[in-house]
Amino acid sequence: MANRMQDIVLGATLAVLAVIWTGLVIDTIPRGFGDGEIGARAFPLIFGIILLVLAVLLLGRLILNSEPDVRTEYDVSADAELPQPGGVKWMPAVLLLAEIALYGFLLEKIGFVLATPVIVLLIMLLNLRVRSIPKLASMSLGLTVSCWVIFEKLLGIYLANGTWINIG
Repeated sequence: MANRMQDIVLGATLAVLAVIWTGLVIDTIPRGFGDGEIGARAFPLIFGIILLVLAVLLLGRLILNSEPDVRTEYDVSADAELPQPGGVKWMPAVLLLAEIALYGFLLEKIGFVLATPVIVLLIMLLNLRVRSIPKLASMSLGLTVSCWVIFEKLLGIYLANGTWINIG
């Protein structure tokens, strides 16, 4: 029953965040130029809508699938003290927040073409603990080059140029 309540709180929180996110996107990011062009707010707006739909689906599934709490002979009795989960693991969250902040700083200083592979390498090394040199090289370079080709060349969206180094 505790997991069900946690899922309901999670679904409601995600729905509220999605509504706030979508509202802020609509209020702060201008529309694209022209009638049919995709502007800068297309991706964030779609992200917010998808998050809202998924949160509503989660809540709907939990509400419609309300089964009574049936205990079996293997279940712990209601009187027994259940172990509480350990505290929140803050280190991965703080590490990811630091990497995102570093990416924002590096985007401004050295641009997209150099900042993206550096951050992908850091995330793969520190967060995912990948140590394979071919995987590290292919992911960091492949992701950078494919994003650069798709956004800069195919869609014509200008990516960040650095103030210290200007490549791309």
